Amino acid sequence: MGELERLREQIDKLDSELMDRIDKRAEIAKKIGKIKEKRKMSVLQEDRERIVLDHISNLAKNISPINAKLIWKEIMSACRQVQGEINKVAYLGPEGTFTQQAAMAFFAKGNTEFIPYGHKFEIVDEVEKKHVTYGILPIENSLHGSVTESLDLLIERNVKIYGEIEIPIIHNLIGFEGTELKEIKKIFSHPAVFAQVRTWVKKNVPNAKLIEKASTANAISEVKELGKKEIVAIGTKMAAKINDLSILEEGIEDDPSNFTRFVIISKKQQPPSEKDKTSMVFVTKHKPGALFNILRYFKEGNVNLTKLESRPRKRSKSSVWEYIFIVDFEGNPQNVKDVLKKVEQEAIWMKILGSYPKNQYVRE
Repeated sequence: MGELERLREQIDKLDSELMDRIDKRAEIAKKIGKIKEKRKMSVLQEDRERIVLDHISNLAKNISPINAKLIWKEIMSACRQVQGEINKVAYLGPEGTFTQQAAMAFFAKGNTEFIPYGHKFEIVDEVEKKHVTYGILPIENSLHGSVTESLDLLIERNVKIYGEIEIPIIHNLIGFEGTELKEIKKIFSHPAVFAQVRTWVKKNVPNAKLIEKASTANAISEVKELGKKEIVAIGTKMAAKINDLSILEEGIEDDPSNFTRFVIISKKQQPPSEKDKTSMVFVTKHKPGALFNILRYFKEGNVNLTKLESRPRKRSKSSVWEYIFIVDFEGNPQNVKDVLKKVEQEAIWMKILGSYPKNQYVRE
């Protein structure tokens, strides 16, 4: 037996041992699940999960701590499934969108059902009515700024930000295998995408007709249905795989620093941690220095603001113009409660949108 065969034999033996251990872990998890049920505890205990993941990442030697966490998140997810927990996550569909990509990067797969919806307000509706446990919304893009529709829904509706995740927006030319650029006559995609690949298109397929679709996923599925090599789409690798199409050109975006931040919404809130961020909104009183006074409270409380922007507040025809200020700061309401009390006294209106662990960044 050669060295390769001997090493593979060792791997096979270790795999069997690992599976046996994971099975035993699941058996114990099932017993824990029954105790939680008796005590009327939630299956997911976020603070306990953080402790386990931090412990595992510290044990990692030959693989990175990040990969160790990813593996254990899936194992723990599978164990929560045997405890009877299935999380439903609403995302902006159809299958293959960047929103689905973000959702699948944030949530472990073992006990999660991903459900596509056609509009952002439907996602918020489902979360608000507790038909799903979580929803995911695009909230900010590095090139185009805030997604105002998502912000308005967070401001107006009774949901909380549970978490956030940032992913790179990588655009790919997708079509049937073997298609050459000179064959392309039509390109399907979302209008925002066309704005982000303008230089590449002009240089490589200047005569192609650009046809706007509701989403990149819709564009790719339509290319599949039409079955013509001369028609291609621009979208995600995930959508190409779902539709059994090929990546003809990868990473055709004009600006590689294109990222989108997504927020996970829920009726639940995560327990406070030392690495939290809080999002809030407020409207100032109509007097000179009102915004200055509020910002001064954050400075005096040694609270670091990571975001400050404003947008008009929805109003009736008879009311005066009011602006909502949107703020992100490091920390959570518990450890800055004195600051928030002063802000509330100074503002006409204030709302905490959510407190959650700082951004996860995911590479494709």
